[in-house]
Amino acid sequence: MKWCPLPRLRAVKIFAATLLISLLAVSGFAQIQTGNIYGKVQAKDGSALPGVTVTLTGVGAPQTFVTDSNGNFRFLNLSPGTYALKAELAGYGTSTRTGLSVSIGRNLDVSMTLAPSVAETITVTAEAPLLDVRKSGTGATVTKIELEKVPTGRDPWVILQQTPGVLMDRINVGGNESGQQSVYVGKGTASSQQTFNVDGVNITDVGALGSSPTYYDFDAFEEMQVTTGGTDPRIQTPGVQLNMVTKRGTNDFRGSGRYYRTSGDWQTDPKIPAEAASYLAKSNEINQIDDYGLEAGGPIIRDRLWLWGAYSNQDIKLFVAQPAGQTRRFRDNTKLETYNGKVNAQILSNNSLAVAFTYGDKIKIGRGIGPSRPPETAYNQSGPTEIYKLEDTHIFNPNFYLTGLFSKVLGGFQLIGDQGKGCNDFNCALGADPAYFDVNDSSWHRSFLAYESDRPQTQYRADASTFFSTGSWNHELKFGFGHREAPVFSHLAWPGDYYMVFYDPAGTPGAFGGIALHRRMQFNYEVETQDFYVGDTMMLGNLTVQAGLRFDSQKGILKPGTTPANPLIPDILPALTYNGGDDIKWESISPRVGLTYTLGAQKKTLLRAAANRYVDQLGGSAVYLAHPLYYQYLYYYFTDINGDRKVTRNEIDLEYCAGLNAANACAYYGIDPNNTRNAVSPYRYDPNINPPRTDELILGFEHEIMTDLSIGVNATWRKRNDLITTRPEKTRGRGDFYTPADYRLGGTLTGTLPNGRSYSVPYYVLNSGVAAPIYYVITNRPDYDQEYRGLELTATKRMSNRWMMRGNFSWNDWQQNVGAGAIVDPTFQLSNGTGCDDCDGPVAERSLGSGDKGRIFINSKWSYNVTGVYQIPVVETSIGFNLMGRQGYIIPYTHRSPFTSEGFKSVIIDTDIDSHRLDNIHNLDLRLAKDFRFARTASLTISLDAFNVLNRNTVLQRNFQIGRVSRGASVPDPGANRIAEILSPRVFKLGARFTF
Repeated sequence: MKWCPLPRLRAVKIFAATLLISLLAVSGFAQIQTGNIYGKVQAKDGSALPGVTVTLTGVGAPQTFVTDSNGNFRFLNLSPGTYALKAELAGYGTSTRTGLSVSIGRNLDVSMTLAPSVAETITVTAEAPLLDVRKSGTGATVTKIELEKVPTGRDPWVILQQTPGVLMDRINVGGNESGQQSVYVGKGTASSQQTFNVDGVNITDVGALGSSPTYYDFDAFEEMQVTTGGTDPRIQTPGVQLNMVTKRGTNDFRGSGRYYRTSGDWQTDPKIPAEAASYLAKSNEINQIDDYGLEAGGPIIRDRLWLWGAYSNQDIKLFVAQPAGQTRRFRDNTKLETYNGKVNAQILSNNSLAVAFTYGDKIKIGRGIGPSRPPETAYNQSGPTEIYKLEDTHIFNPNFYLTGLFSKVLGGFQLIGDQGKGCNDFNCALGADPAYFDVNDSSWHRSFLAYESDRPQTQYRADASTFFSTGSWNHELKFGFGHREAPVFSHLAWPGDYYMVFYDPAGTPGAFGGIALHRRMQFNYEVETQDFYVGDTMMLGNLTVQAGLRFDSQKGILKPGTTPANPLIPDILPALTYNGGDDIKWESISPRVGLTYTLGAQKKTLLRAAANRYVDQLGGSAVYLAHPLYYQYLYYYFTDINGDRKVTRNEIDLEYCAGLNAANACAYYGIDPNNTRNAVSPYRYDPNINPPRTDELILGFEHEIMTDLSIGVNATWRKRNDLITTRPEKTRGRGDFYTPADYRLGGTLTGTLPNGRSYSVPYYVLNSGVAAPIYYVITNRPDYDQEYRGLELTATKRMSNRWMMRGNFSWNDWQQNVGAGAIVDPTFQLSNGTGCDDCDGPVAERSLGSGDKGRIFINSKWSYNVTGVYQIPVVETSIGFNLMGRQGYIIPYTHRSPFTSEGFKSVIIDTDIDSHRLDNIHNLDLRLAKDFRFARTASLTISLDAFNVLNRNTVLQRNFQIGRVSRGASVPDPGANRIAEILSPRVFKLGARFTF
C-alpha cells in the first residue's frame, strides 16, 4: 500500500481515547462518617464493674449506657466532635472523662475508675490514646483545626495530596487548580478505582469512573478521612477512599463567615524559561480568586432537633499558558456555588434521624484552553448536582444497632465548545463551522465538539452492629447490604459531524488533509450493583482480630438508543437504532483478615498486620465500549479545492484507500468499517470475564511517644490480577486472537533525545495478507499483573501545648509484569493506561481527566508532606505551614511511526520508561493569622497566606513526542520537548473569618 499521512496520533486516537475515558464511567461503595467510643469501668483494684451508668455528652443529645457483666460500655456512630463521659454507681463515687475527640473512622478505647466511696470523684481531663487497636489499615484523618489553619488551595484534592502513598497530577498554588478535579493514584491502583463519600453517601460519578460529581464548600466540612488500605469489608475497591463529613447543628448556636481574596496584583511576575521564549508567550498564573461563604447551626429543640446550613461562592479567574504570537490573554474563569443543609433529630433516646441536602453548581468558561487549544475551541461547562440523603439509626437494645439509608444524586453536566461565539447550549455548538487541526502549528481551530450527560444515582443501604461474647472473646459483628442504580445518558457531536486535519497550510486552495466523519454518540447504559458484607472484630486482652467477607454483584446494561446519519456520507453512515439488551455481569467474594497487638500494660506500642482482597468497580470502558452508538468515525482524505476550510462530498477522496475495507476508510475508530449500516459494535464482552482483583498485605508498627505524639511505619504489598483489556480477534465471536506471530519488523526509527543521546528503535507491522484488527473482546488480560511495594513513615502530633503536626514520607514502587502471552503487537508503544502496556517495569498512569493535563504520567518513587500549626502565646496569633515534595514524573519520549493499515504508532524510545523524568517538585506554603476576640464565643481572624513561597519555576509538563516520519524519513518533531506547563508563581491570599 502507498504511504499517506494521517493526523497526529494525539489528534485522533489519543484524543478520542482521552475524551471518552475522561467522560464515561462508574464506582463502588464505602461509607464512613462517624467514630466510636469503647470503654471499660473498673474499681481501683482493677476488677470490672457491671451495672455502672455511663453518660455521654457533647455533640447532639446525651446518651447513656449501663455496663455489661465485664464492665464494658460503648457509644457508636458518633458525629465528629469533642465529648465527655460520666460514670456513676450506687455505693461508689463518680468518674468523669473530658476532652475526648471523636474523628471519622476513629475508635477511642478509654478506661474509667470508680472509688468505693460515695464522696470521691475521679476526674480525668485528657485525650484518649492515639493508638486505635481496631484499625489495621492505612490512611489519614484531617481534623477541623487543620482544615481551618493550614494553608491550602481549599479543596478536597489538596487534602488527598497530604496522604502517604497518594500522588496527584497537578500542584494547586493558592487555589489555581480548585476549579477542576485532580487525577490521582494511590498505592498502585488506577484513578478509576477511587471513591467519594459525603456524610455516608457514595456519590462517585458513574459517568467518570473514580471522580466526584460535584465541587465543595471547604468550610462546610467538619473532618475528612482518607483510607488507602485495610480490612474494612464495607470498602469494595483497592482505590483511595475519601470520606467527607459536613458539620451539623448542636445545642449551641454556632457559625462562621469568611471572605478570602487572591489577587494577581499580589503575585510574583511569572517567568518564561529561556528555552521556551520562542514558542511560549505566557505561562499559567492567577488573575483573581474570591472565596466567600457563611455557615451556621444550632438547636430547634434542645437535645431533640438541630439545624445547620451553609452557602459558599468561589470565583476563580485564571490566565493560562498560551503560544507565542497571541496577544490576547487566554482566560479560564470558573464559578462554584454550593448550598448545604442538614437536619438532625433524636426524638427518642434510642433513635436518631438525619436529613441532608447539597446543591453544587459549576460554571466554567474556558475549560481545556492552552497552547494547543485557543479560546474558540475551549469548553464552556455548566451543570448543577443535587444530593439528597435520609438516614435513620435505631438502637434496639445495647447490643444491636441498625442504620438504614436512602440517597439520591441528580448529577450531570455539559461541555459546550465555545465556537468563537460564547456557545453555552448544544444547538449553538452544532451550528458552528466544523473544527480543524493544523499539523503545522499543532493546534485546534475555529470550533470544537459538544458533550452533554445526565447521571442520576439511587442508593439504598442497611448496616447493623451486634455485640456478644464467646468465652473470653468479645465480638462486634457488623453486616450490611447495599443496592445502587446508576444510569448514564450521553450525547456527543462535532459541528457538521466531522472534523478536519490539515497537512498543508489551512485556507490555501488545494490544501491536503484528512477528515474524520462521525456518527453522533447518543447512547445510554446503566450499572446496577448489590453488595453484602459481614465482619467480626474479636478482642482478647491485647489482641484484636478482624475477619470479614464481602460479596459484590455488578451488572452493566446497554440501553436502547438512536443516532442520525452523517450528512456528508449518509449512504455509508446512515441513521441507526439500537434496541439494547447486551450486558456484562461480575460476581465476586472478597475475604479480609487483620490483627493488631499492643505491647505492655500501657499499650503504647501497636503491631499491625492484614491480608485483604478487593475487586474493581464496574463501569467505564468495561461497559460502554460494546455499545453500537459509542464514539465512532471513519477517516478519509480530502482536498480543500476552494480553500474555505470546509468539506463537501466532492472534495472527499472515497477511493484513496479502496480495498482496505467495505467502507474504503483509511482509518476508523469505534466502528466496524465492513458493517456500517447495522447497529453492531466491533467490541463484545467475554462471557467468562472476571472482575479485576487486588490482593494486599500490610505490616505496621505504631508507637505512642507521648499521649499526643505517635510515630509509625507501614509496609504495603499489592498484586493486581485479571485487569481488563480489549484483545483483537480476526473473526468476530471466534476468539482467534492476534499474536506476535502476525507481525514482522517494519523498520527502525532514529533520532536524538533532548540529552543528546542518539536512538534507534524498531517498530512492527502486520504480515502481508493479515488485515488490521477490527473486532475486539473486552476480557481479562492474560499473563499480566501489576505489583506495588510501598513503605510509609508517619508522625502525628495532635493539637496540645499550642502546636500540632502531621507528616509522612512514602517510598513507592509500582511495576507491571508482562508475560509473552500478554503481548499482541511487539511494538513498544505509548498507551493511555500504564505509559507502556507491553514494557516490563514502572507503571505510569496517564492523566486523562480534567483540564489540559494529558502530558502527565503519574509515578513517583518518593514523596513527602508535612503540615503544622503553632499558636503563639499571649498575642493570639498562629503560624501554619504545608510543605510537600515528590520525585518528578516520568516523560515517556516517543517517536511516531509511518502510517500503516493500523494507523500511526507512538513508539516508546526507551522501554525503561523510568529513564526520563521531569524535575523534582518541592513546594512550601505559609500562613499567618491573628485572632481578635469580642466575646466569650465570638472572634475575628485576619489571615495572610503565601503560596509557592520559594517561587520555584518548576516545569510540570513537556511534549513527549520527539520524532516522526515525513515522506519516509525520520525527522525531529516541531514541538519536541516543548514546555507546556510551569508551576504557578508565588502569590498571596488575604482573608477574614468571623466565628460565633
